[in-house]
Amino acid sequence: MGSTPPAMDGKPPPAPPPHVVLVPFPAHGHVAPHVQLGRVLRARGVHVTLVHTELHHRRRLLARSAGDGAAATDDGGLDVEIIPDGLSIDDPPRSLRALHEALERNCLEPFTALLRDMMLRRSPPVSCVVADTPMPFAATAARAAGVPDVQFFTASAAGLMGYLQFPELLARGVIPLKGNECKSDGSQLDTPLEWVPGMKGMRLRDMPTFCHTADAGDWLLHFHVHQMRVAAGAAAVVLNTFVDMERDVVDALRPLFPPVYTVGPLAAITSSSPAATGGDDASVMAWLDGKAARSVVYLSFGSHASMGGARLREIAAGLARCGSPYLWVLRPDMAAEVAAAGVGGDGLVVPWCAQEAVLGHPAVGLFVTHCGWNSILESVAAGVPVLGCPVLSEQTTNCRQACTAWGVGGGELPEGGGGEEVAAMVREMMRGRKGEEAREKTMEWKRLAEASAKEGGSSYDNIGRFVDDVLLKGKRSD
Repeated sequence: MGSTPPAMDGKPPPAPPPHVVLVPFPAHGHVAPHVQLGRVLRARGVHVTLVHTELHHRRRLLARSAGDGAAATDDGGLDVEIIPDGLSIDDPPRSLRALHEALERNCLEPFTALLRDMMLRRSPPVSCVVADTPMPFAATAARAAGVPDVQFFTASAAGLMGYLQFPELLARGVIPLKGNECKSDGSQLDTPLEWVPGMKGMRLRDMPTFCHTADAGDWLLHFHVHQMRVAAGAAAVVLNTFVDMERDVVDALRPLFPPVYTVGPLAAITSSSPAATGGDDASVMAWLDGKAARSVVYLSFGSHASMGGARLREIAAGLARCGSPYLWVLRPDMAAEVAAAGVGGDGLVVPWCAQEAVLGHPAVGLFVTHCGWNSILESVAAGVPVLGCPVLSEQTTNCRQACTAWGVGGGELPEGGGGEEVAAMVREMMRGRKGEEAREKTMEWKRLAEASAKEGGSSYDNIGRFVDDVLLKGKRSD
């Protein structure tokens, strides 16, 4: 075939845009920020393809057909490709380890084939792979193909710094834990870690939970060490945070990584707050409409993490005594436990709601959260303070930072102290001085987050720098 002919005016045709391939981990909390990043890049003239694993794609199709908003994540109009993962929807992985092992074992070959096809036969050809940090096979494939790879860490900068401490924790003998110290009341978990860069007053219990193990060969512990090693070899690291909120940690990360770009909160840049739409969601909003301003406690612990029955019953007892109406999002399996305990008070328990819309409702005055990073960002965007109830991974780190460095949280819900302690914390946050101080701090971060997302703001400008420095520079060097 001949070369592309010049345009009628004699000038060469414009160069094709850079083409980014996004590879999110197959969970809503990871897919959503990838879609937001894709929309932001597309608005800057970048061609974007989103790659889903097959099991996740099938689950989303089923959720859409069933009208289940909790699982039916929108793809934002991006191009979508599906890669096989060797998993069955009838017999899915039963643990996080099993899922990670399956993805690493089954996805490298099909993603490599897809990438090769996109480079040779698609227009524009792939110029960069943006890999979710828990998907290291995507970076492996990109590097083998000679394509720059970028690590997109969808959690907080503090969470990333926490994972980076795992080798140091092993080297110092802080982990593995001795004896049966993996429980939350274990004294070893209170070991101070004053040496963590950019974060003051950290304890072992504040590190991501995958290091809370008595097994020196723990698979998930070492898989996260592997993820950090892969990330260190990337062309860049992108964080869904804004520098004002995590400046000390981001500054401490820069010497440890390739260029670090803070581009969040992405939801603010894409203005992606969803409106409530019909069905059960409309009934939730109608229920909130009948409540006084800042009078409702909203509780949600994420779509995946599980919580023990005793913990759920303790929280339910606290809600019944706190004196505030509550809206509690519970998966059916956990809702059955609460129903059997006979939760009382003025409350509404639902399996799902449009969280951003709920947090933005004037009736909501407090968010009791598992402290997933998306939830923290959404609480800041709405100006709603939090109480923490972390369950898994870097949620513990986010909870500690929320209640200390960021000042948006009133503490972590006690465990084992009975419902009255829960009720007392909720009352203080709803009607006490601590709640007022946290609300004021949350509103301050809300203003700074909005400023970072606007033209001329730090995150808005960092997106442009990322496109220029990584995507366009990579094309110019082809």
